[in-house]
Amino acid sequence: MAFYGALYALFDKYLWRNSFVYNMGLVRIPNLTGRWRGYLITSFDGHTKRHDLMIHIFQSWTQIIVFVTTATSMSRSSAAVIQVDDPEGAALIYQYQNQPLADAMRTMHMHYGTAMLRVSNDGCLAGDYYAGRDRRTFGRLCCKRVKGVCSD
Repeated sequence: MAFYGALYALFDKYLWRNSFVYNMGLVRIPNLTGRWRGYLITSFDGHTKRHDLMIHIFQSWTQIIVFVTTATSMSRSSAAVIQVDDPEGAALIYQYQNQPLADAMRTMHMHYGTAMLRVSNDGCLAGDYYAGRDRRTFGRLCCKRVKGVCSD
């Protein structure tokens, strides 16, 4: 039991990222770990302005956590999944809780939302989000992985 437990832990944390394991078809989950820099456009301001954002993704074979930071707020995923069986390609789908920063507008408050980001062939994450209930805003996110950043 201890041997299989150690092997599972090793695979969950490290081995699943190995290109040999991926090329053999043992794992189909893309490795999204790292920092992603990009922008979002939102219905809040009529989709007229790009707002800079940074996404930090922490991932193992069995878990994924997504943090998004903008100039006015921080979001953390409460549930996330990578969908790999879609004909359009892999997608990161997550529900998040957003907290405004201290200097955000007075009308901004904590809220929940959902995002679906597709992984493109050129290494971008892009997709849509929706902030539910009383905010009722929606928009589009687009980002690329930051090069030269440790992905662990």
